[in-house]
Amino acid sequence: MSIFSRKKHSIPLNSLEKFILAHESEYVSYNSQIMVEFKGDVRLDDMRIAIDKAIKEIPLLRSYIEETAFNFKRFYKAQADFNSRQVIDFREDVLDQNSIDQFCQKKFDLSKSPAFKFLIGKTSTQKNILLFNVHHTLCDAAGQFHLLEEIFRAMNGLEIREGAKTDKVFRYRDLWKHMGWRWFFGHVYSQLRPLSKQRQYQMATLIDHHDKPQRFVTSTTHQLSTNDQDIIRTACKKFDISITEYLTYCCFKALDTSLKNRGDYKTPIMVYLPKTLRPLLKIRYSLQNILTTVWIVGKRDEIHDSKFLGKVKHIINSHKMDKAAKFIFGTLWASSVLSPKKLKDVYLKFDRDPKSISSSLLISAGRVPRSYNFPEGWSEISVWARGTMLKSPGIGVIFTGVAGAETLTIEYLKDLTEKETIESFKTNLLNELLRE
Repeated sequence: MSIFSRKKHSIPLNSLEKFILAHESEYVSYNSQIMVEFKGDVRLDDMRIAIDKAIKEIPLLRSYIEETAFNFKRFYKAQADFNSRQVIDFREDVLDQNSIDQFCQKKFDLSKSPAFKFLIGKTSTQKNILLFNVHHTLCDAAGQFHLLEEIFRAMNGLEIREGAKTDKVFRYRDLWKHMGWRWFFGHVYSQLRPLSKQRQYQMATLIDHHDKPQRFVTSTTHQLSTNDQDIIRTACKKFDISITEYLTYCCFKALDTSLKNRGDYKTPIMVYLPKTLRPLLKIRYSLQNILTTVWIVGKRDEIHDSKFLGKVKHIINSHKMDKAAKFIFGTLWASSVLSPKKLKDVYLKFDRDPKSISSSLLISAGRVPRSYNFPEGWSEISVWARGTMLKSPGIGVIFTGVAGAETLTIEYLKDLTEKETIESFKTNLLNELLRE
């Protein structure tokens, strides 16, 4: 091996990525997945060539983590010491739910690259399925779709975009450049407080078994029919809301129904939605994590009031940089200043405490743009996604897809929540979403 392949360069971690690393544990695998179902030739040889090209030209794909007593650090090698054959698992057989879950859950060795992998197989309907599994420290959902598109572009003979080739990253500490010193330090001062002093709220949950330590994620995906998609679009137009706002509103009502069926009529519901800061900061293209979190709390007696939809819409739409500062400086600051051991101890206690249920549901919604580059020759394409779950919230709802083929995925912790509980919630959610 050349001495140049061993030379390492730094890709700084931002505080959200350190936050993610601190949550990683024996049981928690902070992995994120995109699934693409399609008809047509897999083009395996072309895919291998494209992945090798991406590995060579995208520094992030060659990155790895070093943990010291004081901090997490990320580096990448000038040349890769792995290739496409080590990151593609190609199978001729049908991938059942257990096979998918095991692939998605398998931990990456973050001390060495790669922190991504592909699984290719068949669906029960004999479509091909491609699973792209990435450790969440590499990118957020938008960045993961960008990474996959770079590989698809290379399969189509296009070049890797310049934005993917850089080792310059988004860091929350650089927000002063966007927002100014006064804004930056004003929010540092107003939000600064120890994690142990942050108030923990008791929110409603569908978790059935609180004391189990396992965090094995599984999921169920519903392919929305053409009629289903029309109903949802009509509802969004009628109320002048986005799909994210409509899905959130329906999740509140569906969860309320499920909780009442369990005898819980009073416990408030909290949902959280990851929200990209790219539009607010005028960042057009980036692979890294550039997220904030939108929290919405609904009291059980207000959820079915006609004004509650307006509340949901207002909170999501008004979540600008000042609102994002609560998450950035009130939660993420600790990830920048505390040692890895201290952070891990704090977050592990939060996750294992049976009484600590601060969130009911994770919600994410976003369609794949029509301009997205899929490999030539692929047809009848459908996309769905899933990722990591912690005990709080323990259940996630993800809406995504391409034009004409939209999906709704419910992910949950297999050992903590019974399948019957999820199926009941799924039925209630579809009833709300498709109510005419």
